[in-house]
Amino acid sequence: MVKRRSPAGKRVTRRGRKKSRIGWEWLLVPLAVFMVGRAFWEDLASSWPVLLGAVAVLAALLSAVFLVVRRMGAAYRREALRRAGLDRLNARQFEKLTAELLRRDDFGRVRVVGGAGDGGVDVRGAAPDGRGYAIQCKHYTRPVGPGAVRDFVGALQARPYRGHQGVFVTSHYLSAQAARTAREHGVIVIDRDRLADWLLGAYRLGPDRGAPPVWLARLRSGRQARERLRPPSSAQADELGLGGAAAE
Repeated sequence: MVKRRSPAGKRVTRRGRKKSRIGWEWLLVPLAVFMVGRAFWEDLASSWPVLLGAVAVLAALLSAVFLVVRRMGAAYRREALRRAGLDRLNARQFEKLTAELLRRDDFGRVRVVGGAGDGGVDVRGAAPDGRGYAIQCKHYTRPVGPGAVRDFVGALQARPYRGHQGVFVTSHYLSAQAARTAREHGVIVIDRDRLADWLLGAYRLGPDRGAPPVWLARLRSGRQARERLRPPSSAQADELGLGGAAAE
């Protein structure tokens, strides 16, 4: 007597066969990957001189672009400092120039306090967010040493300036030790290069300080950047107390 298989049994058998077919197909995937990878490696091995040459050309192009951009930025900075007459300013005029840049960055209550009994702070102002800023200005023709920075840090501990953000502005540069001292105490440093960026509008002081590179700011600004590079008029120079130092 022949036993008949139930339909359910047939369905089970078909499912099992279907599962086994899917499993065998997946075994072909690693083989295909291996074959494609081997072919790719053989092509790469045969053409590596071409790839090496392309990488060398690309590296040379990137280096050339970097040098051009760097020289553009340096040229813009020199022009900005020259037109501002930075090297011909005296200490008081340098403080007034710093105060004007603060006002341009929307600082309020800006006041030049430099002079006898200034407590080590030359300019004061309040950022747009309300925080007080205390600025020390050093119009030097030589690098600033760590002693000047330490004196300024000590001034920031005095009662009138406690809680203020310290900013050290100089017409020259800081020595390595002075720059390290400023970083350790959270003092913002605006040296000669950053001052040029500030004049060009490629740097802002305040809670949102920072800006695009000087060359990009120069290209974006167009006419406005050229206007900023022009020396102040005689009336503006008189207002700043610059006399004929800044105007040409």
